[in-house]
Amino acid sequence: MLLAIAAARSPRARRNALLLSLAAVGTVLAPVAIVSSAVSAFGSKATSMSGVSCVTGGLHLASSTGASYSLAPDQMANAETIVTTGRNMGIPVKGQVIAIATALQESNLKNINYGDRDSIGLFQQRPSQGWGTREQIMNPVYSSWKFYKGLQKVPGWERMAVTDAAQAVQRSGFPYAYAKHEPKAVGIVAGMTDGGIEQINSSGCTPVGAPASDDVAGYVRVALQQVGKPYVWGATGPDSFDCSGLIVYGWRQTGYQLKVRTSQQMYSVAVPIAEGQERSGDLIFTRMAPGGPEHVLIVVRPGVAVEAARTGIPVRVREYDPKKEPMKFGRLPTTQMEAISGPA
Repeated sequence: MLLAIAAARSPRARRNALLLSLAAVGTVLAPVAIVSSAVSAFGSKATSMSGVSCVTGGLHLASSTGASYSLAPDQMANAETIVTTGRNMGIPVKGQVIAIATALQESNLKNINYGDRDSIGLFQQRPSQGWGTREQIMNPVYSSWKFYKGLQKVPGWERMAVTDAAQAVQRSGFPYAYAKHEPKAVGIVAGMTDGGIEQINSSGCTPVGAPASDDVAGYVRVALQQVGKPYVWGATGPDSFDCSGLIVYGWRQTGYQLKVRTSQQMYSVAVPIAEGQERSGDLIFTRMAPGGPEHVLIVVRPGVAVEAARTGIPVRVREYDPKKEPMKFGRLPTTQMEAISGPA
């Protein structure tokens, strides 16, 4: 259905396809009237999304994992308020995506009157930190306006990754948590923008599910070349590795520095992949704990992985079976990779 949205030629056809896709995914969706009013609230002026990880790869990912952009009526109304407020302030579409991704993480697009310490509202803003009075923050228009004002104070936010820009405003204790909401945020904003998915797809963005290098085989090959080297907790090569250190080293030797280091951090930003849809280079998270996974492996090919397992077991290749061992699969988004001049 998402691919049908992208293929629709006219804004009206794309809009109808979006409504049909929303109606098909569950019983907690916004009524069509709410969705229609959200879409019709915008003009036809095209807005660039350059710099947002959002194009066809993200749509294919959503389709292959069975994910959907379903929203309850209150969530839809709050999303509409956030996007409309940004548009009225002249905030580019990328800024609207940042705001939606932030609200998804902080409140799941619900205007809640509780949170950590005195945090409240869509963005979990705190009266004690100068965001406004409790009454003001509980007003979705005000809290959206306040978020955008904070975003505008961040130098160069337009060129930043979505998760980095959100963190610069929020200063969260979980700085990598916003990245996983980016695909859904893009889908929500697209559905509220005349021109829809096709407009976003034509902006030259990078697929959120794609690795930073076309040569994923190179990264996996580097990891395989470490087989037999000892496991040492906290080691990132070249002579020894822990589980996530092997991943960091592999990408570094391929020309990219990761912004995340531990298995928990990688899990918090990874784009979820459905079991059976994993491919070479994807990550497997195991030993789930309250703080996240305690172990991560690299998919060599479906059913086979390379890992730095634990003390006493050197880097090895092994078969895996998610039916016998609890596993979750993910793919690191490009927003968590920075190109470097050469292997380090």
